[in-house]
Amino acid sequence: MIPPRTEIMTSLFGAWCLIRFDPRGLNYFNHTVDGFWRSFFAAVIALPLFLTLSIIHAHEAEAGRSISTSIHLLRYALGWVVFPAVMVILTRLLDRTGHYASYIIVLNWMAVPQWALVLGVSSVGMALGGAVGDLIPMLLLVLLLCYDFFVTRLVLNIGIGKTVLVVTIGVLLGIILDALILRLS
Repeated sequence: MIPPRTEIMTSLFGAWCLIRFDPRGLNYFNHTVDGFWRSFFAAVIALPLFLTLSIIHAHEAEAGRSISTSIHLLRYALGWVVFPAVMVILTRLLDRTGHYASYIIVLNWMAVPQWALVLGVSSVGMALGGAVGDLIPMLLLVLLLCYDFFVTRLVLNIGIGKTVLVVTIGVLLGIILDALILRLS
């Protein structure tokens, strides 16, 4: 379901606010059932950023360990499905079922500026090379984890320990998906 243009722009503005750690960004999302399903359209918006990053990394990778575009796309699609499915269970266990839809809505729209940030920062890191180029992805990872922590705590309205649990599960799911995809290649 394609959201109206105004909803896309408003949601992206809300994501931009959250990227700046401004909690008022939550007010710009459509927190309805329709808004939940339409938020997955962010995957379409972020796809060119993801593909560009995949192509850049494929050129940087060793020729013997190159992963096909179809495998990258499979990993991308699984990322949009697996975490929301796991969060159905986790929000139930955390007694936050009522926050589930809003959490997924916000995470989905946040993916667009996050992929843009990853593409930009990764490009700079690769261009710089050396020790600085190697440090940049680690700093980016810390920043992305800070965003995940901020949004998770804000939207689910949970304490620090539970927030760390949710973010850690998200990271572990990503690692597991990456390992499975590497096996397929």
